[in-house]
Amino acid sequence: MRGPLAGRAGGSEGAVAFSHFKGTREIASLINEGSDLQTIFERVVVAICGHTTWSRSGIMAVDRASGYSVLVARCEPQASNEGDLPNRWLLATSPSRIVAETNQPIVIDDAQIRPEYPGYQADALARGYHTAVILPLRCTDEHDRPLVLSVNSERKVFVTAEEEDFLLTICHLVAIAVHKVKSLQEQQEMTARLERTLRVNSSLLERVLGGSSMQTIAGIVETLLQDEIVILDFTTDNTYANRSPTVELISDHEWRLAVKGPLADLLARFVQMSRPNNFRLPVSLDLRPAGIDLDCPVFVEPLQIDGETAGGLIIFPRGGTLNGLDLLMAQEAKLSLSAQLMRTHIDLRRHEGALSELFSRLFEADGVDSRETCSRASRLGVDLNSPARLLMLGEFTGHEGGLGPLVRSLARMAQGANSRAVLVEQSGDLFFHLPSDSDDPQRLLATLGRQLTDMLRWRHGESPVMALGPVCRRPEDYRAARDHCRRLLSLARLFGRRGIVKLEDFGPFAVLLSAVDPTAVRAFVGDMLSRVEAYDREHGGDLTRTTSAFLERGYRYQATADSLGIHVSTLRYRLGRLNELFGLDLEDPQTRFALSLAFHLKSMTGAGSTVPEAE
Repeated sequence: MRGPLAGRAGGSEGAVAFSHFKGTREIASLINEGSDLQTIFERVVVAICGHTTWSRSGIMAVDRASGYSVLVARCEPQASNEGDLPNRWLLATSPSRIVAETNQPIVIDDAQIRPEYPGYQADALARGYHTAVILPLRCTDEHDRPLVLSVNSERKVFVTAEEEDFLLTICHLVAIAVHKVKSLQEQQEMTARLERTLRVNSSLLERVLGGSSMQTIAGIVETLLQDEIVILDFTTDNTYANRSPTVELISDHEWRLAVKGPLADLLARFVQMSRPNNFRLPVSLDLRPAGIDLDCPVFVEPLQIDGETAGGLIIFPRGGTLNGLDLLMAQEAKLSLSAQLMRTHIDLRRHEGALSELFSRLFEADGVDSRETCSRASRLGVDLNSPARLLMLGEFTGHEGGLGPLVRSLARMAQGANSRAVLVEQSGDLFFHLPSDSDDPQRLLATLGRQLTDMLRWRHGESPVMALGPVCRRPEDYRAARDHCRRLLSLARLFGRRGIVKLEDFGPFAVLLSAVDPTAVRAFVGDMLSRVEAYDREHGGDLTRTTSAFLERGYRYQATADSLGIHVSTLRYRLGRLNELFGLDLEDPQTRFALSLAFHLKSMTGAGSTVPEAE
């Protein structure tokens, strides 16, 4: 956009070259004296006006976020109304945007009459200049905004290629100086951060060894790491997080609520399924199943103790990776958090072991020393002098991270429903000790039972089976209560029951079977009925239904025949065939009892093959 030659101050080409050389040297000297970015920018514009033929100069930042070209530094020696002049221009009509995007200079021969850039035309008329040159500085300010240099002349001049090269050389010198200052600042910031990190880390270890709470340790770790983090503590079932990894999607307050609510289980499973890699490799964390539209790379380290995952540290890296110092700090944080968790873990293990030993004494066959046992129980927070029940959990699978975290989560849930509740793992049994002021278990089942069922189904994909024992009023009652629960669990397995089972859920006949092996039950039913059922299937017979009806109606011929809609003689023929074919004589009391038992077991357990539908 070069205009016609309108003259240029200066003499011969040699004089111009000498002037450029001298100007470059003096400008470079002034630029290199700057110790911070703003000083450099101000020295540049002053040097240009003092050591070149250009009467005005300025540096603008291309602020795409605001949509404006913003003035950073300006030198206009002859301006008397500088405070009234504009200091920002719309990017949409500014040449600064084009220069920053293309990295190519733009020359406006006469800005007062050129309509392509309305902002420049208005500025040229207001300040009284004509020719302007806008050049890329090829660097950014402290806010990472691209910078451009603008020079202008009160006269209309022709900008030669040599002049343009001279101005680009100045821009190059500025870029070098800016990069040098930024590099120095980064080094200073890195050194200061390293020193601060060493101080904080030393304080962190002192606090861990001094017995500070996990909340205190988590707060120090958050100040240590610049990126957003989440700390999970499975030993106490707590999660610590303050800053949202994406405030555009979820605020800090909403994030703190989410990690303790909808995200809690998702983050726990994510940590438990992760493998340690010392923050070397990022993995993808998808929060969309919990209602947050975020799928991002994170660094996750499970914090393990004795092969058990006791917690985890998740880092949301702002730049997608961790630099050397960030990695060092993350590893130091992991060490301190692991030490803190180990303290809690040891305390919990000691308490859990003491509880297991206490109930082992209660369940001893030779009785217990009530006074000594009650005293020991009281020290462990267990009240054996008040009425209580045992709620025993049956077998279930799918314990990611080991049984320990699950036991502690269940214990805290039980304590939420009953502050005096404890969960005990003893000799392969897992059971709650639930103090109860009432013999009526319905309120207990309506609260804790439902919560336990929902939690285990959610975390492990299956509904649990739990047996509720009778009220224990003294230490001597606990062994019988434990055996009672075991029998109920055996019945639940036999009959395929889930949820909380009680004695009244099964009839007296079923209780007699609680000590019988389920395999033996199925074998007995098969031996008694399978041959008869197979015969009926092959020959279209009705011997099975006839036998069942005869037994149900107390061996009365007429009542049985009427229920089947057949003649008594037909009934007698069928029963005779049963004896001829299978040796089952229904006149024999033992045979009748065995068949009745087989049909009863079949209806309760589903053992044996299926009886065909009546035609």
